[in-house]
Amino acid sequence: MSPWLTVSLAVVLVSFGAVLARLAAAPPLAVSFYRVALASLVLLPFAGRSAARAVPALAPRRRLLLAASGVFLALHFATWIASLSYTTIASSVLLVNTAPLFAIGLSRAFLGERPPRVVVVALPIALLGAALIALGDYTGDQGSLRGNLLALAGAVAVAAYQVIGRGLRDALPLQAYVLGVWAIAAATLAVLAGATGVALHGFPPRTWLAFVALALVPTIGGHGLVNKSLRSLPAPTVGLFLLGEPLGASILAFLVFGETPGPWTFLGGAFVLAALVLVVVRRG
Repeated sequence: MSPWLTVSLAVVLVSFGAVLARLAAAPPLAVSFYRVALASLVLLPFAGRSAARAVPALAPRRRLLLAASGVFLALHFATWIASLSYTTIASSVLLVNTAPLFAIGLSRAFLGERPPRVVVVALPIALLGAALIALGDYTGDQGSLRGNLLALAGAVAVAAYQVIGRGLRDALPLQAYVLGVWAIAAATLAVLAGATGVALHGFPPRTWLAFVALALVPTIGGHGLVNKSLRSLPAPTVGLFLLGEPLGASILAFLVFGETPGPWTFLGGAFVLAALVLVVVRRG
């Protein structure tokens, strides 16, 4: 398959994540748990043996980093999927896609890496866009604001997952790393569900079908093709293509739910995407 077709198909598949999570009509922790747990089960026959050899061989500090990476991935899914209950899919996906900016900021804070000048310029542009999206979603109650804050929390969590796991990708085979992180994320979400009294059973067939689709389409299919495309195309190029996710998710939200983004979402989204394009292009 052409690498351009691969990355284009990856964007399409990833765009289904928000719509499928909404269609599941289940508590966010349950949706998050089954998304990564079922994806882990699918990956297990292909990566289980490699992970069983590689993970125990890691130094204790790196095993701790692997655990922390999985916990932050769990927090990402829990907060972002929860945001879909309070705000529009367009707003949620736009805001969660600010993760690259947070990743660079976290690298500066915890790894001592000096952020490029372009990030210093892009960050206030993205924050202005986020503020415009929040303003447009505000209807007088706190629901939409809560949704936007949850989406931003999801962006921070996935940025932490990326920064923490960056050094582990060289220490582990890719499939072993992915399986390890997903399994830890699933275990974390199961603990959170138990601690908060969220049931992980008793769902109707439609919800189970949505769980399976979430595991196969955006998780195994979408993110799997992203990893494949990164072997053939430069990371900034793949990053630019992935900025199509908010557009794809918004189109699907309109087709499935009749959800139309307001003018403030379009305006704020333009600022957010402009900031991300600036960072991706200049860093490439």
